[in-house]
Amino acid sequence: MTTLEQNELIKFRKSSQEWSDINGEFKTLHKINPIRIDYILTKIKEHFNISNLSKGTYNNFTILDIGCGGGIASVTLAKHGINVTGIDANSTNIEAAAKYAN
Repeated sequence: MTTLEQNELIKFRKSSQEWSDINGEFKTLHKINPIRIDYILTKIKEHFNISNLSKGTYNNFTILDIGCGGGIASVTLAKHGINVTGIDANSTNIEAAAKYAN
């Protein structure tokens, strides 16, 4: 028994090459990504009671991004120095995330 929706896997497999296109199918995710990243970084600071972390100084943090898709959030978090592991049910999304990261 699985909770994976096969139609969703097929849909994202077909569009996996568009993840890094800021004007493509995932344009909205790219547009809201700065807000999502700011929220995550704010929550890290609040949780660990840290007031002055800046880009590149998150090296001691590790995040597991479950359902990472094409890595839009994962790659951005990694650029902040966070050790990110992205997992997704769709292997083509993982391949797209790896390309996006480079």
